[in-house]
Amino acid sequence: MLLSWLESPRQWSNDNAGFLALLLFLVTVALGWASGVFRSLRRRPLLRLDVNPGPTFACTFGTGNQYKGHEAHRTAFCIYLAITNRGTAPTDIIEVTLGYHNYTPKYTFLWCWLEHQTVALADFQVSLGEHTKIYPFLTQMNQLLPTTPDTYLQEGRQTRGVVYFEQLEAWGGWLPRVKARETKVKVRVMDAYGRQHSEVFRIPIVTLEDARKYNPLFGATFDALQSARQQPEQADA
Repeated sequence: MLLSWLESPRQWSNDNAGFLALLLFLVTVALGWASGVFRSLRRRPLLRLDVNPGPTFACTFGTGNQYKGHEAHRTAFCIYLAITNRGTAPTDIIEVTLGYHNYTPKYTFLWCWLEHQTVALADFQVSLGEHTKIYPFLTQMNQLLPTTPDTYLQEGRQTRGVVYFEQLEAWGGWLPRVKARETKVKVRVMDAYGRQHSEVFRIPIVTLEDARKYNPLFGATFDALQSARQQPEQADA
């Protein structure tokens, strides 16, 4: 009886050898496909954001204009940002945005986002005795450094540089919320896969005089753009 029971599967295997070979092939293909899918899912970039010592601050300053009887002002932010790829796949940095809280009811708790970096008119720098340290930009070309921004990050690599934002002229509560001479900002980086990586930092609030110790043209980009637009109009007149 036992021998008959043992012989039965063996006989069935012999009679269906072709089917078993096909089944084994399909199982092998399925396992290979699944392992490849899981391997590709595991391979993804993971960007860590940090702030380096240097030109990292926010500054609100008057513009000399008025809006409905209120003094107008402008706010600019600079962050000396370090981005490290701690993931398992390379990627490129596509976009950097910055959010902050202000004194308007809507953005007391929600983030007010500055979606586009502003081109700085001069390099950020600091004097060190007889020498001058130039801080690289993250995505913008420096005037005083012969380097090209490199935003493509292999696994385990880091890049660093200054990101700079100017807000349009505003008035009233459209300025960063301040606590202990600091404000909270959220920096968000989008990679080439469309994934977003973000971190919240507290950065100091400084005066325009202190900000311009790092960059003599800090906060002047929008004014320069406005002057450039007005010149052709004056020429036509």
